[in-house]
Amino acid sequence: MARYFFHVRVADGSVSLDPEGQELPDLEAACAEAVSSNREMLGERLLHGGTLGPRQIADENGKVLAAVGAEDVLMQGGQLRAFPDDVTKSAPRASASSAGKKVVAE
Repeated sequence: MARYFFHVRVADGSVSLDPEGQELPDLEAACAEAVSSNREMLGERLLHGGTLGPRQIADENGKVLAAVGAEDVLMQGGQLRAFPDDVTKSAPRASASSAGKKVVAE
């Protein structure tokens, strides 16, 4: 397994580096982890204020392989996203729409 590092770009443009990283099977798994982490961060920012910069996924050499931002968490294919693990069941479902946009279930 490869080790992926999840750096966060903060409001002033600087990057908060992840010094530990996480071992995951591939970049797809790393992107899924970044989406999950960003969901948590987005919730905290909505409750307490602040910006949500993209989470950069880097390899062990420091090369940025991908970035996952709030848009990736909230939208998929131009539609609101719903997650099957939404324990609150508060997210809009496929039959609902918001501002004319359909919800895409994972």
